[in-house]
Amino acid sequence: MKRLLLILLLLPAAFAAADYIAYDQVTLGEGESIEIAGRNITLLDVFSNTQVRISVEDTWKIFNENETKSINKVNITVNATLYVSEQKTNYASLLIHVLQRLECNVNSDCNDQLDSTIDTCMESINKCSYETIVSCTDNDGYCPSFCSRYIDSDCVIQDTCELDKECDDSNPGTKDSCEGSYNQRSICRHDPVTECESGDDFCPLGCKDEQSLFGTTHDADCSASNTCLQHSDCDDADEATIDLCSGDGTIERACTNELTVECSAGDNYCPPECSAEEDWDCFVSESVTFETVSTQTEICNEEGTVVNNTFCQDGVWKYQKAGSSSCNEDYQCQTGVCKEDNSCLSDKEIADQRKTLITSMIIAGFLALTGTYLFYLFRIKNKL
Repeated sequence: MKRLLLILLLLPAAFAAADYIAYDQVTLGEGESIEIAGRNITLLDVFSNTQVRISVEDTWKIFNENETKSINKVNITVNATLYVSEQKTNYASLLIHVLQRLECNVNSDCNDQLDSTIDTCMESINKCSYETIVSCTDNDGYCPSFCSRYIDSDCVIQDTCELDKECDDSNPGTKDSCEGSYNQRSICRHDPVTECESGDDFCPLGCKDEQSLFGTTHDADCSASNTCLQHSDCDDADEATIDLCSGDGTIERACTNELTVECSAGDNYCPPECSAEEDWDCFVSESVTFETVSTQTEICNEEGTVVNNTFCQDGVWKYQKAGSSSCNEDYQCQTGVCKEDNSCLSDKEIADQRKTLITSMIIAGFLALTGTYLFYLFRIKNKL
């Protein structure tokens, strides 16, 4: 008994000393995510009753049941799995400890909107550093109060900005303005022009020189030689290309379809130099094996066949997609449903539909019981 009391007394101290900033125990369905202390954890796949695939941000690992692994400073333990079938949603119970809050990956993630600081991402610990500028340095975008235009070139731009015309950048695609207030230096702003307006020597995307469009998307500055209005007009149905409506719209704007070379998940394409670890759109290679399908290779024969959370398309195996990802066929989705807007049905949507159905059933049952009660009450009163 004394030993049990000692253990109970030590437990709070043990948890207090644990080197983590947040933790939670959750049950997730395939494709579902949870955010803890700014970290995004997703259950990508449940391969069997003993094996799952989990990601933290853009990095994933395969776990066995009762196994603990660390992904980008997040410790995850798979407590239990529930594998029903490949066609159904499967679940896993996870114990998650976040050891470090992920603030940034690159310097641009740390933008505090202040010109007076140097914003840096300390990549070794993924935290932001904001260093106040205390020196008169040319071309750093800031003029400290004790500097002048003679020792800091940034002061020249800010000191001379009093009228909008002084901010003219000679680019018709931007709206140039001088912004500031009393006791505050005025600075130039160059906002992109997006409205269709004749006479400004610029033709934004979506605009056209057609009188029938007057008052909406009519812009007399647009060239009659333009062959596209916006990026969606340039879709070549090839997942390997980036489709853009490019060029100066006042001269000629046309489609460009550049080959994708960046490893980017969710664009439905895997460049030759990318791997499944870098890009989830990549095929399952021979080096990737799963407990339930140890003989699975990159080549497949039957279009639309689903095996172990992968599907056969164009002769190769691809990972099934999580909820809200783009799709064309039901078999491409983990939930088995590709909606009319060409996105996979998410587990959250399924859960919401279930809640709505259950709520409707409860209300219907309550109304039926109320009706039955009133019916018998009426009969009893008539007998009396």
